[in-house]
Amino acid sequence: MTTARVRVAVACALLSFVLVAAVRGRQGVPGARVTDSYRLSDLVADQQRTTRQLQAEVEDLRRQVESERQAAAPSGDPAGQGALDSVGAAVGLAKVRGAGLKVTLDDAANPESAPGTDINDFVVHSQDVQSVVNALWRAGATAISVDGQRLVATSGVLCVGNTLLLNGTVQSPPYVALAVGAGKDLFEADALVRRLHHDADTFGLRFSVDRADKLDLPAFTGPTTPRYASPA
Repeated sequence: MTTARVRVAVACALLSFVLVAAVRGRQGVPGARVTDSYRLSDLVADQQRTTRQLQAEVEDLRRQVESERQAAAPSGDPAGQGALDSVGAAVGLAKVRGAGLKVTLDDAANPESAPGTDINDFVVHSQDVQSVVNALWRAGATAISVDGQRLVATSGVLCVGNTLLLNGTVQSPPYVALAVGAGKDLFEADALVRRLHHDADTFGLRFSVDRADKLDLPAFTGPTTPRYASPA
């Protein structure tokens, strides 16, 4: 065997060893065969569990604070108690009951499968829900909840895949917004609402607006301390 052939044989043997070692090393890495989207959904589920635990702690502490507040409130001062209740309702820390609107948004039941169609046209997006919330405030709403989550100054309607992140909880369609104090005529006249009606008619989305005489909105149970970004 010539020197050149020996060198080629040695090189091939080394290359085979490296490839086998790489494959075995990859198989030994936990999650190496798991897709990024799967690991992301797993992370979201873990964060949801943590959020639920923290919310339970916050609710317990809030009940203790309310008990202390009631005990310290001066007796025979209905005006002062009324003022406290009014402030609590305004910032979302108290339950609210009253007349208003119920708005429902849902994905299309039968998305078109014709070539060239965009599946995103047949699902409800976070910006659609945010448009509804903005229009409800402009229509005179004094309190709003979405899927049972009370919206306050620190709430955000965020997109997580094809779901929404509201107050640390993940919500799926249909999305139901309840708004105490909102007027239907003002709401329907909003440009964003007219666009949503047009999209619903065009793509088969479900978008309904109904008056309601008795709406019960829960109190906000999450943390109320604002957090701000700071320079690194």
